[in-house]
Amino acid sequence: MRYFRTLAIATLLLPGGVLFAASKEQMEMQRDIAQLQDQVRTLQSSVDKNMATLQTLVQQALDVARGSATGVSVLQNSVTQTLERQLRESLTPVAGLAAKVDNTNNDVAEVRNSVADLNVAVNKILQILTDMNNTLKVLQAPPAPPPGSSSVAPTGGGLSSAPPPAATIFGDALRDQNGGKLDLALSEYADFIKFYPNDPNCAAAQFNIGEIHYSQQKLDLAAEDFDAVIERYPDNTKSVPDAYFMKGMALKQSGHSVPAAATFKALIAKFPHSDKADEARDQLKALNAAAAPARKKPVAH
Repeated sequence: MRYFRTLAIATLLLPGGVLFAASKEQMEMQRDIAQLQDQVRTLQSSVDKNMATLQTLVQQALDVARGSATGVSVLQNSVTQTLERQLRESLTPVAGLAAKVDNTNNDVAEVRNSVADLNVAVNKILQILTDMNNTLKVLQAPPAPPPGSSSVAPTGGGLSSAPPPAATIFGDALRDQNGGKLDLALSEYADFIKFYPNDPNCAAAQFNIGEIHYSQQKLDLAAEDFDAVIERYPDNTKSVPDAYFMKGMALKQSGHSVPAAATFKALIAKFPHSDKADEARDQLKALNAAAAPARKKPVAH
């Protein structure tokens, strides 16, 4: 602007010829200046418009950002509430399931107790049935011949004696054993085995001989009697496990701990699921406990 004012003053001061010579150039310069000013105004207007547009866009962006922040906050609160509600709904069945599991455990314990009581009752019933069966055998056996009678029957030209029936001998022996006539019962059991070696009750007769000797504290004889049951009647699954156990008890009572333990172990190995096997395990524990060395007391200094 100073340039233009200076130029105007200089123009006024110049002489007329010079002024005329320079007027053409001045006009061109003024035209250029005017065009330049138009361009500046156009540029300024464009800049102002762009700035206004930019401000509008920035404001919109800020509005969108504020709206997004609000939406995110609302969404976060909604997600949190949904998760909390689902967690509560999920935990409620779990709590109910835990209570049901506790109740089931209690029911199972009661069932186990009931089964144990039932087993005890069944064992008692089986024992009663066994006693009744033995009693029936005794009652069904024919009565013994009266004193003075002879069982001698004529055969050809001579006389010979025939033994009483097997059921009679066995029933008499069982009755005498239960009645405390042990020596008479021993003789009857021996006759039964001698006369009827293939009778199914031979194993029971031999076992009862061992029991009588055991009750009389004839422990060595009892051990031999029970061993005879094991050797002669190995297929008798009723008498053989009992014979193993009683043999072990006879050996234990007579002070033979090592053979007694071996007998109990043989019983467990051959008849692991029998009732006597459980009793044999208890006896082994007792023998091991008795054989364990006692701890030495510390010597006081």
